[in-house]
Amino acid sequence: MLTDVEQERLVDLLVGTAEVIGDQLRTSAAVFMVADLAAYPLPLLERALSACRRELKGKLSLAAILERIDDGHPSPNEAWAIAMRAADERSTVVWTEQTRDAWSKALPLVEAGDIIAARPAFLEVYTRLVKDARAAQQTATHQISLGADSSARDGVLQQAVAAGQLVHEQVAEFLALPSTTPAFNPVALLAGRVEASPEADARTRARLAELAELLGCDPKEQAA
Repeated sequence: MLTDVEQERLVDLLVGTAEVIGDQLRTSAAVFMVADLAAYPLPLLERALSACRRELKGKLSLAAILERIDDGHPSPNEAWAIAMRAADERSTVVWTEQTRDAWSKALPLVEAGDIIAARPAFLEVYTRLVKDARAAQQTATHQISLGADSSARDGVLQQAVAAGQLVHEQVAEFLALPSTTPAFNPVALLAGRVEASPEADARTRARLAELAELLGCDPKEQAA
């Protein structure tokens, strides 16, 4: 919700934009428009009004502004392409709530091998969900669906951060997932030897050295 100061700024932007495109907008009318736009962040509204100044001639309407608000919801076909990546359990996907929910409706058809029927089923549900979200003036929020392939995870999450879909704090714990490679050679340990893996850090090597001393053997490092 816009603050009082931001709402005053938006009134000025609306009146000024109307004048630029050859329209006249009374302040009282602008205040009514602000009431319908106040749920959106000011930067989104500023970009929408900039587009209005470039594209409109003669009349500024609420509908024209709403059409130009980039609320972050992918187009139906874009959402379908994103959702299809989730068919591979190895893939990490960053998607909106509406994409996720529409995919859950289409998934039984996908699992049955009927992609042709799954696509229109997805598009129908997704279009309705986005329409409802826009009616409630809800901008898109993105979520993470982690895949099993950790090696490809970082690129997907970092790209989402770069695109402004997620913030670093949301992905940091997933980027820091530990390697599945053990810090020591378990087979060597069974044989009475302590061998650090190449991935072991200095703290781990120190703890392994303590363990080797307790076992009465010399700690060794495996060659990389």
